[in-house]
Amino acid sequence: MNDPARDERIAWRDVFGNTHPIELEIGPGYGDVLLAYAGAAPATNFFGIERLAGAAEAIMHRAAHRALTNVCVIGGDARCIVARVIPDASVTAYHVYFPDPWPKTRHRRRRLASVDFGEALRRTLVVGGVVHVASDLRELLEKICDAFTRAGLVRALDAVPPTNRATTVFERKYAGAGTHYARLLRLT
Repeated sequence: MNDPARDERIAWRDVFGNTHPIELEIGPGYGDVLLAYAGAAPATNFFGIERLAGAAEAIMHRAAHRALTNVCVIGGDARCIVARVIPDASVTAYHVYFPDPWPKTRHRRRRLASVDFGEALRRTLVVGGVVHVASDLRELLEKICDAFTRAGLVRALDAVPPTNRATTVFERKYAGAGTHYARLLRLT
C-alpha cells in the first residue's frame, strides 16, 4: 500500500537538476549564511526554508544576482516541510542559526525544540549527517539539543562552529554576549 506522506516527497534532482549533496538551512533570514556557503561550495546544493515567503523570494533574487544555481529557497513552516516533503536520508547537513521565534510565550507553538521535529531531521539526514545549531540564548540551544537527542541524534561534545561560517544580521545584532553552538549527528 502507498504511504501518502512518501508521495509528497520531492526529488532533489527535480529541484536542482543534479545529484550533488544537499545542505539545508532552516530560517535563513536574509540569506547571509546560505548564500556564502553556496558561493564557496558550488558542488553542493543549498536549500533554504524561510517562514516568510517574501523573504524566501528576496534570497532567491540575491542568489540569481550572484549567479548561484545551487540555491533554492521556499517559504513555509520548516517543521511541516521537513516532515512531509524532504526525502529520507537525503540531507548531509542542516543549519539552524539563531532560530526564530525568540522565547516569547506567544511563539511557543512554533518552536523547533520538539522530539517530533528532531525525528524528522534524523529521518532525512544521511548516516553521518550533521545538524549545526547556534543561538545567543544558551537555554534555547539546550532545549533544542535535548529534544533532538531524545529523537536519536547524538550531540558532539567537541563541537566548534564550522570554519569560515558567515555571521547573520541577527547574530551581529543579538550575540553581544557570545554565540552558543552545538553539533548533532546521525550515527545510524
